Amino acid sequence: MKILSTVILACFLASFWAQKSNVTDAHNALKKYVPLMGDMESNKKALSSAKAAIDLAAVNTETANALDMHKYRGKIYYGLMECAMVEAAVKGKEPDTAQISSYERVVKQSFSTILNAPKAKSEKDDIKEFINQKTGFYFNTGLSLFTAKNYPEATMMFMTAYEIAKLVNETYEDASTNTKLSLVRSIDTLIFQKKFAQADSLGKMVYETMPKDIDILISLINLNLQKNDMASTEKFLNEATTMDPTNKSLFVVLGTSLMELKQNDRAEAAFLKALTIDPLYAESIYQYCTFMFNWSRDLSNSASELKPKDPNIPKIEKQASEIMNRIPRYLDAFLEKNPSDKTGLDIGWKVYYMLGDEAKSADLKKRWEAIK
Repeated sequence: MKILSTVILACFLASFWAQKSNVTDAHNALKKYVPLMGDMESNKKALSSAKAAIDLAAVNTETANALDMHKYRGKIYYGLMECAMVEAAVKGKEPDTAQISSYERVVKQSFSTILNAPKAKSEKDDIKEFINQKTGFYFNTGLSLFTAKNYPEATMMFMTAYEIAKLVNETYEDASTNTKLSLVRSIDTLIFQKKFAQADSLGKMVYETMPKDIDILISLINLNLQKNDMASTEKFLNEATTMDPTNKSLFVVLGTSLMELKQNDRAEAAFLKALTIDPLYAESIYQYCTFMFNWSRDLSNSASELKPKDPNIPKIEKQASEIMNRIPRYLDAFLEKNPSDKTGLDIGWKVYYMLGDEAKSADLKKRWEAIK
C-alpha cells in the first residue's frame, strides 16, 4: 500500500509540474515578443507558441485559477490583440474586429481575476504597471502628434490609451479629454480639406468609444451639416438635446453651421433656440445679430443689383427690413444688462445706422469708441 501511495503521489506531482511548465513555457515564449517594433513574423510565432501553452494551462484544473497563469494569459492575449492591429495597419487593411474582440474578452477576464483576488498584491502591481506602460506610450505619442498638428493620428493615439485603461476597469480622464479635443481639431481640419469620408470614419470610431459625450456629438452634428446629411444631423442633434436640453452652445454651433450652408431660416431658428435658453448669452447674441445683419445686407445688395423696374425689388427690400428689425428685440436687452460690452456696442451702432436711427447709432458708436 505504501508503494502504491508513493506511485500515486509521484504521478500527481508529475502532472502538476507538467501543467506548471505550460505557464513557464508561455512566459518564456512571451519574452520573445517585441511589442510594436519587432519583426512581424517572429512576433506572431512567439505569440502563437505562448498562446498554445497558456491555453493548455487555462483549461487544466490544477492551473486554471492560478494567478500567474492569469497574469501571463492577459499579457499574451493583449499581445495578440496588439499584433493583429499592427499587422492590419501595416497592410492597410481593416482589423478583424471579431477576432480582436475575442482577444479583448480574455484579457479582461484574466486581469479582472487578478484585480478581484483578495491576496494578489504583486500580481496586481505587475498588471497595473503593464497597463500604465501601454497607456503612457500611446498618450505620449498622441501628445507629439498633436503638437505636430496631426490631429487625426493624435485622436487615435489618445483613444487607444483610453481604451487600454478600460481593460483594468479604469477611466483615463486625460486621455478622454485629449481624444475629444483632437477629434474637434481633426474634423475641423478634414472639413476644410473636404475629406468628409475620413472625418466621418474617425468621428464614428470615437462616437462608438464615447457615445454619451456632448462635445463629440456637436462635432458630428457640424460634420453632417457640412456633408448636407440632414438625417444624420437630426439623429445626433436629437441625441444631444435629449442628453442636455439646455445646452445653448449646441444651438449656436448648429446655427453657425446652417448659416455657412446658407440655410438661413433654419439658422435663425437655431440661434433663437439658444436665446430662448439664455437671452443674455453673449455668444448667441453676437452670432445671431451678426448673422441677421449680414442676411439683411445681402438681400439689400441683391435687390440693388436688379433692374430698376424689377417687380421683385419691393418684396426683397421689405424682407431685408424685417430681418434687420428683428435684431433689436434681443440686442437691446443684452446691452441694457451689459452696457460696456464692446462687441455688442459695435454691432448695435451698425444695426441702428441701417435702421435709420441716427441718434441711437451715434450714441452707441460713441460708447463703443470710448472702450479701449
